[in-house]
Amino acid sequence: MAQPADSWARALLPQFLDMTASRQIEIDIERGALEAGDDPETAAREICKVAHKIAGTAASFGFAALGSQAQRIEELCNRVCDLSGPAQTEAVQQQLLPALDDLRRELDNALAGAG
Repeated sequence: MAQPADSWARALLPQFLDMTASRQIEIDIERGALEAGDDPETAAREICKVAHKIAGTAASFGFAALGSQAQRIEELCNRVCDLSGPAQTEAVQQQLLPALDDLRRELDNALAGAG
């Protein structure tokens, strides 16, 4: 884990990690909707909002890889929303769901490194 340079970041790190873990739960709920085939556009929009929050703060706390992966999720969610029909389903299955697995791994790494 990269160490946050500023004392404020070190002081707020536990809250950031707790909030990010909670955000992962939100993503997991929407992932379930994607896997069930329920309205992928709505699920992708919700995931995009949560990923944006993670991307916006992760680097400030020394988690550049987590932030980059969250930004990638944002981009993929926007792509899913721009597609429809079989192309949308394929983007969810082949791109977004694997990227969500990668995000989970980055979060797990961040939590393990902070412990």
